[in-house]
Amino acid sequence: MANHARNSRGIEDKRSALVSGQRRAYSHSDQIGGTKRREADGRWVDRGPEPAPERPKPVSQLSLGEFIGHNIGYILSAVAVVVIGLLLMFGVRACSDQPSPDKAGTTTEPANPDYYVSPYDWSKLDTSTDHYAYVVDGKVKSSLGVDVAEYQKDIDWKAVAADGIDFAIIRLGYRGSTEGDIYVDEQYYDNLEGAKAAGLDVGVYFFSQATTPEEAREEANFVLKTLDGTSLVYPVAFDWERVSGIGETRTSGVISTDLSGIADAFCDTIEASGYRSIVYGNPRDLIHYDETVFDGRHIWWAEYDTIEPLHYRDISMWQYSSSGTVEGIPGTVDMNLDLSDVL
Repeated sequence: MANHARNSRGIEDKRSALVSGQRRAYSHSDQIGGTKRREADGRWVDRGPEPAPERPKPVSQLSLGEFIGHNIGYILSAVAVVVIGLLLMFGVRACSDQPSPDKAGTTTEPANPDYYVSPYDWSKLDTSTDHYAYVVDGKVKSSLGVDVAEYQKDIDWKAVAADGIDFAIIRLGYRGSTEGDIYVDEQYYDNLEGAKAAGLDVGVYFFSQATTPEEAREEANFVLKTLDGTSLVYPVAFDWERVSGIGETRTSGVISTDLSGIADAFCDTIEASGYRSIVYGNPRDLIHYDETVFDGRHIWWAEYDTIEPLHYRDISMWQYSSSGTVEGIPGTVDMNLDLSDVL
C-alpha cells in the first residue's frame, strides 16, 4: 500500500507540472498580446495582431444612407412625435370648430361658417371719424343712426340731426330681469316726439326678458298698445339678452330651443299688426336662434371695435360702437349703420 501511495503521488505531481506548464504557456501568450495560438500537435504559432476595433466615421463624413442607417431608431421616434403632435393639434382645432354648448347645455351652430359669403365689401367702409359710412363709387350707401334709452337723459334732437344723424331707434320699454314686470322707458315719449320733430326716421326696441312664448306675446302686445298706431319708418326690434352681474335672473334657465320660440312669438305678434320686426343681438346672442327665426326678417348685428364685422348671416343694420359721441346727446351713445340699401 505504501508503494501504491508513492506511485499515486508521482502521477499527481506530473499532472500538476503539465497543467502548470500549460498555464504558463497561455500566460506567456497573453503577456505578448495574444499573438500566438497552440496547434493540435502542441506547437505554438504566430496568429498575428488582433484587429483594432472599427471606429465610427465622423457624422460629417457619413453619406445620407449611412446616416439614416445609423440613426433610424431616433428618426422613427422623432417622426412619431411629430405625427402625434399634429393629430392632437388638428383634433383640438376640429373640436373647437364644433357647435359649442350654451349655458343650459344645448348646442349652437359655429359662427361665420365657411359657406357664407358676405354681400358687403368692407374695404368701402369709411372709418375716418366715429361716424362711419359705407361708400360705393363716391356715394354714401348707408344711413347713420343712434339707439337711445332713459340713460341718455334729455336729448337735444335738433342738434343730433345737425350732427349728421339720420335715424333713431328708441327704447319703448323693458321687462325686469328678476321680478318680470313690464315698464315703459321713462324717456320714450319725449324721445319719440323730439326725434320725429327733428326730421329723423324712427324705430323702437323692447328689451325682453321673456322665458316663454306666452310672455313674449305679452311683451309684443304691450309694445303695440304703447305705440297706439304710431307710424314708424324703422322696425320694432326684439332685444333679448342675458343679464349678468346681478346673480340668478329669471332668464338663467332659458335654452336655445326655448329662445327661438320666444323670438318667433314676439315677432309674429308685431308683424300681425302691420309693423316690421327685426332681431337684435351680438354674435353670442344670435347664435342661439334657429335659422327659422330669421326667415323673412332683418338682423340688427352688434359688434364693436372692428372695421369688418364677422357676421355669418346677411345683416341690415350694424351697431358698431357703444361709445359714440353725437352733438345733443350727453355722454356716449350707441352708433348704428343702416346697410339695407346695399343688400
